[in-house]
Amino acid sequence: MDRRPRRDVEDALAWLAAHAHENLGTEIALRQALPGSDIAFVRDGEGKLASVSISAPAGQWFLEANGLDATAELVAAVASRPSRRWPAKATVSGTLKPWLQPLLAEHGVGPVREHDLLAMVCRRPAAGADGRWATPADRPALERYQTLYNEERRTTIAPDWDSLLARQTVAVLEAEGRLVAVVKRTTDTARYATIGGTWTDPAFRGRGLARRLTAFLIGSLLAERPAVHLIVDDDNAAAIALYRSLGFGEVGSCWMGYLP
Repeated sequence: MDRRPRRDVEDALAWLAAHAHENLGTEIALRQALPGSDIAFVRDGEGKLASVSISAPAGQWFLEANGLDATAELVAAVASRPSRRWPAKATVSGTLKPWLQPLLAEHGVGPVREHDLLAMVCRRPAAGADGRWATPADRPALERYQTLYNEERRTTIAPDWDSLLARQTVAVLEAEGRLVAVVKRTTDTARYATIGGTWTDPAFRGRGLARRLTAFLIGSLLAERPAVHLIVDDDNAAAIALYRSLGFGEVGSCWMGYLP
């Protein structure tokens, strides 16, 4: 076990880029690790990297491993922390889920809420693109969007709009003189640009606006990155159909569990 945040980070990032297409959150968390993050690596008997875990101060836990033993070692490390507190939210690939859940149960920990998501990737632009990049003048409309999005998705996302609007990160589409659809570029990894937060005003749904706007964002990102990546709830049939129509294909699944 190597718990020093700086040692072998580049090795770990390369391993994640090659092994964790379903759960880019682990690679992103390692790249953006904040002071106070608990970072752990496990190596096998030959010294090769076998797993990576990042537990952020805010309570998010990202981990990936190539087997049950490596997963168990990471779980044991988290269980033995001086605080004795489990992270509030665990995110792993679908492959890791059946290894992690019994290990958590052995420690008397089970998710109070969980959901499975599909990871999807697009490598070619789609037709019918329409939209523009948001500007500071759009901020009131974007704040309204975020409030409605959070209510609908039961989340508490609080974007740093000053930072987001200072660069080309938020794509928007207008209709009838108002902002009616939003999608965000979230971050980049070694291989992908990632997007999320797709939303359309309920009064304007069913008109193909989200598709046109997402096509705009995909085309913009593919001009500078080899592929675009997203995750979507596996029971969100409408969104999955939308993304497939834009050329996205599935590369695996991931699991999020909210721990007590």
